[in-house]
Formats: sequence, C-alpha cells, structure tokens
Amino acid sequence: MTTQGAGVILAVGTVVKSVGEFVRVVGYVREAPSLEEGESAFAQSEHIRRWVADSGHHLVATCQDGRDPTQPLGRDGFRALLDIARSGSADAVAVSSLSVLSPDKVTQEVILDHLRDLGLTIVSVDRDDHDELFENPDDHTRLIVRDVISKVDHFRKEFVEDPPSAERPTPPDVIVQLLPGGRQRDDSAAQTARPTA
Repeated sequence: MTTQGAGVILAVGTVVKSVGEFVRVVGYVREAPSLEEGESAFAQSEHIRRWVADSGHHLVATCQDGRDPTQPLGRDGFRALLDIARSGSADAVAVSSLSVLSPDKVTQEVILDHLRDLGLTIVSVDRDDHDELFENPDDHTRLIVRDVISKVDHFRKEFVEDPPSAERPTPPDVIVQLLPGGRQRDDSAAQTARPTA
C-alpha cells in the first residue's frame, strides 16, 4: 500500500523511494492570490519542512513565487526549481498540494510530466492528492491529459527530435517528387527522382 503514513514517497507513475533512503528534496511554494484561495507561502513551506524532517530526507532548497496571477508559468521561483532539477541537485520536489503548481488540472499534468522528465519524484504533502499521483488516477481529466502528453512525446521522439543524419540515408524505396517553382502546371511537369544517400 502506498501512503504517506507508511513513509512512502508517491511519484507520478511509480513509488520511488521509501523512508530511510537519502532523498534530496526541493520544496516549491506559491503565495495564493488571497488567503481565501489557499495557504500562505509560510504555511506551505512549514508543511514541506515538517514532512521532510519526519521522513528523514534532506531539504536542499525551497523555491517561492509570490502573488502574480498575470504570470502563471513565467515564475522566478518555478524557474529556480527547474534550474536545480537540471543541475542534478535534487531527487524530488515537494509541494503542500498539487494546486500550488496550478489551479488547473491540465496545467498541473503538463508540469508534472516535465518535472518527471527532469528526473524528479513529485511529492504532495496533502493526502487528498495522493490518488492523483498514481499512474492510473481516478480522475478522467488527468488520464486523458497523460495519454495526450504520452502521444505527443512519442511523436516528437519519432519524427521531430531526431534530426536527419548522413549516417541514416533516406531509404531507396522512398520516392521524392520535385515540383517546379511558382505555379504548379500539371502532373506532367513534375519530375520524379530517387533520393541519393
């Protein structure tokens, strides 16, 4: 069973490490636009600090963003979190709740996917979020967004992020049709050529 009470860190898609293993944690807090819309940054950081201490892990840093509803993803604190992740200085990111990342579930899933790609385990101190972090959450919106992200990632790896190389010539059975510049006249004006390696 995977619960925080059992001392298990919940990650997107997997259980990564348990209490007793050394985990470098970076906390992320974001001041809510008003106290009616969420906890103060201080309260969030205290929840994270207490969780890290109780779990026996090491808090590397806490990155904080202020109240700026006009900059939902251009946040300096979040950028600092990404820099720490890229430097390899953290194993996990802890938040007091997933809503700190974004109030929108779709945006949350995009952020979670990016953090996971950077090698981070995602931890929410809020027990209500734990089911959302499983590979197959009960939330249909999250399932759909994860499926779309997975398909986009697959497409990019297959077609976009793999630049053509001299070592991998175009297969000889692929036909390239060269059309004259300007207006296309008719099919008889087109030249057919086989690519050369």
